[in-house]
Amino acid sequence: MTLHKDIASFIYLLNEQPEIFQPIAWQDLPKLNTDISNLANNESSIAETIKNWCIEHDLGKILRDCLRKEIEDAGEPTPTTMQPLTNITQTLRTSIEESYKKLQESAADNQSDTSNDSK
Repeated sequence: MTLHKDIASFIYLLNEQPEIFQPIAWQDLPKLNTDISNLANNESSIAETIKNWCIEHDLGKILRDCLRKEIEDAGEPTPTTMQPLTNITQTLRTSIEESYKKLQESAADNQSDTSNDSK
């Protein structure tokens, strides 16, 4: 299992399965983003930081299961839409920022829907 796959699996979960992240995990995403930015492009440190963050937020098993599924499905071709992670730090940070922004927009929409319902 490569470090690259660890990072790619986390990005996949963040983008494709955001519902698995508890509210506290979403609140801690900016800190994870900052921690990653301080690691430059050190794949080993980034993967370890992600793994520890996932464990801290009860996502360690989900990340492991995602990696196992990827190994079991290894015979399937990678979708052509999947971009290679050439700049891991930037790709990861962009994914975190975009996911966090979507969450904030969704929360704002839900709050405005709630305030409209009370009228």
